[in-house]
Amino acid sequence: MEGLHRCPIGKTDETVFFRRVLLSVQEAIDWYRALGSGDDKSPIPSRHEERNSQYDGVKIEISKLIDDPSWPYLGLPVGEGMFAHLSGRNHPAPFIGNSPARIHRRFGSQDGFDLMLADNKAVDFVARRLHVDLRLYREYLGSITLVAPDPVLKQIDNFMIPASADRGERIFYRFVPRAGESLAGLKITTFDEQGHLLTDFNTQEIPANGILDIDKGDCIGTYGYVVAHQQHGVLAYSPPSSFLRQMNFSMHIGPEESKKVSVPTGESANSPRMEYLAAQRSTLASQHLMGDGPRIPNVNARIANAAARREKIANAKQYGQRWFPDGSREEAIRFIQSELRRAKNRVMIADPYLAGLQLGQFLYAVNPETISVTLLSSALAFKSKGQGLSKTDDFSQRLTQLEKDAKVTAKAYVLQSSILHDRFLVIDDTVWFLGNSLNTLGDKASLIVKLPNPDEIIDQLEDMLKQAISFVDYEKHQTKDKDAGS
Repeated sequence: MEGLHRCPIGKTDETVFFRRVLLSVQEAIDWYRALGSGDDKSPIPSRHEERNSQYDGVKIEISKLIDDPSWPYLGLPVGEGMFAHLSGRNHPAPFIGNSPARIHRRFGSQDGFDLMLADNKAVDFVARRLHVDLRLYREYLGSITLVAPDPVLKQIDNFMIPASADRGERIFYRFVPRAGESLAGLKITTFDEQGHLLTDFNTQEIPANGILDIDKGDCIGTYGYVVAHQQHGVLAYSPPSSFLRQMNFSMHIGPEESKKVSVPTGESANSPRMEYLAAQRSTLASQHLMGDGPRIPNVNARIANAAARREKIANAKQYGQRWFPDGSREEAIRFIQSELRRAKNRVMIADPYLAGLQLGQFLYAVNPETISVTLLSSALAFKSKGQGLSKTDDFSQRLTQLEKDAKVTAKAYVLQSSILHDRFLVIDDTVWFLGNSLNTLGDKASLIVKLPNPDEIIDQLEDMLKQAISFVDYEKHQTKDKDAGS
């Protein structure tokens, strides 16, 4: 069908290849099922005129593959609906687009793709051709998917018919078969929800003309369906969703010119400047409401608002959102100590004001069997005032005492430039964001919360560690500077 597309990966000797090949159905299935045997080759086009010995039938390396689901069963990708909040489960197979299709997957090893994932051009190259972002859908790395278009249905139309003088509201379905196919053997199961209650569940055969007109009286709930074939299994699924009853159109007229605001990016007199557009007041020119609201009282909004409030509370609990009011220093300390006791593999504290006192306040709660304890502070934490033991010496002594008394060996690092502002507490694979440094958490009103994507933060902190020097080296530099000044 076409030649070979390629995309070199950065400055490495690796390359991503793409070739579109036309195979017969049986040849495609045979090639798909033969992969992972140890003698794997690229597919050979069915048409002789499209074959190229450079690209086709050449040896490729593929790891052992795991079927999902068990062969020969196919699975219908189930999303969360058009109006659902974005989540990691919104569409398990985005590459099939909007066409109804079932898939079978064979998952292989995910090793060896780090360089490709780090290269934006390579990731975009794949996304433009396969319609999937492999940074987000990493389960497909090293894997292959068989996409089987719906063998019976070409399209399904589904909408609500408003009430008339003699009939209430109805739900209308129209099933259009593919050329040469009939609707025989198809059944639809409809299910209705209202206020989080299942109110109807019904299965019926789809008529030969493909038209279903179902009386509902009033459509104020959510409505979903499953279409299944006696031979092919489940062909279509629509999660419960409400019908769009009204749309509000409004037109505003804005000012002819937008005002630009020029400001410095920092407090320094030499800070570079930036510009942005100031918000402008607009005038409402027209407004129009299309459609009719429900004919009967609708408590769905009331139930949805209460459910949304419960969801917010549940999310706050899931992410450990914790507010410490002014004057709750001891409560804050004890909470951090209790979280540190949970650590099994790793503890990292990144706090530009982490000093010696905090070692005693918190780190004796760490299990000595915890594999890794890393401390990232900054030179700001070791600025001493007045005479007596310097903060650097105090930190060193407390670090030694911690290892002696609690058998906790912590690797400490110091950032000499003030590139870290926020505070983070890493416990295993969880990252807490702290509104205040550990030396003042709870003295004044403070918030801590677990971050929903900890991997990104951990990667950034590990990169920041590379810019820091070990506390041992920092202490040597401080001693050398002190001796030079005396």
